Amino acid sequence: MHLDYPDWLREAVPTDSTFRTKLSELRRVEAAYGDLDALYDDDELTSLIDELSYSSEDARSERPNPSRLEITGDLRNNLASYKSAVAKYQRFRQDIESEAAHITLRRALPDAADEPVAPPGRVLSMESDLQRALRDALSDLEPGLEAVDGGGEKAVPSGRIDILARDRQGGLVVIELKAACARREVLGQIAGYMADIERETGARPRGLIIAPDFHPSTVSGARMIDGLGLKRYKIHFGFSDMTEETGQPGGSGTAPLAQASPETPEAPAGAEASQSQSARRAALTSAAG
Repeated sequence: MHLDYPDWLREAVPTDSTFRTKLSELRRVEAAYGDLDALYDDDELTSLIDELSYSSEDARSERPNPSRLEITGDLRNNLASYKSAVAKYQRFRQDIESEAAHITLRRALPDAADEPVAPPGRVLSMESDLQRALRDALSDLEPGLEAVDGGGEKAVPSGRIDILARDRQGGLVVIELKAACARREVLGQIAGYMADIERETGARPRGLIIAPDFHPSTVSGARMIDGLGLKRYKIHFGFSDMTEETGQPGGSGTAPLAQASPETPEAPAGAEASQSQSARRAALTSAAG
């Protein structure tokens, strides 16, 4: 378990009692299944969460305990509580990965004497921030694309859809956003969401996975799911160096960013539209045909 998780959990739950319960449950799960971070690296805890799933139908048919946990009392309710604890740790790890998402700096910034300092912007540190930024840029992702989920994640039987949108032809589009490299497990995730929407509406939606990078197995597998596309995003930032602030109007408050990594890829063709120094838009490129 990550050392920072208790602090994250304390902020994520409403009471100290819930904090203690969820932390204790997660420690019991880790004792039974091994290192949670290693399990997350394998499949983002998807297999573990599936193993802890126990439906009302399972209870009616008296299905045996599918987990490694020793449970007394109501099996369904107890497994649901353990599953909730693991899901919270999954969200914590996703937030950690969001903070480490690949940020591409496309060009060094000009000196402040040449251009005005950009106003402060929103810090894109977590997946929820990236989701809000993408909602503001849906027309850049695809002309005519509009969110139809009321501005929040849509709950379906398979989970929560990051963004449900409608294209200009009137078709629904299920969008899944990843803040780090998209592994193959995301294919099952979005396929479930697409099936849920088809079951709900009677019409098959398209799917889009948005990520800074894709594992080769994800790219290969996506070709087998009809109507699924992959898009790679980049984020552009403006910076000002406060250590060189002179305190004088027009002073050299911003220094050029000259230490960009030489391995940084160039922006894709079509992303060279002029931008102000304060612009920070996601340049989306196709990762699979």
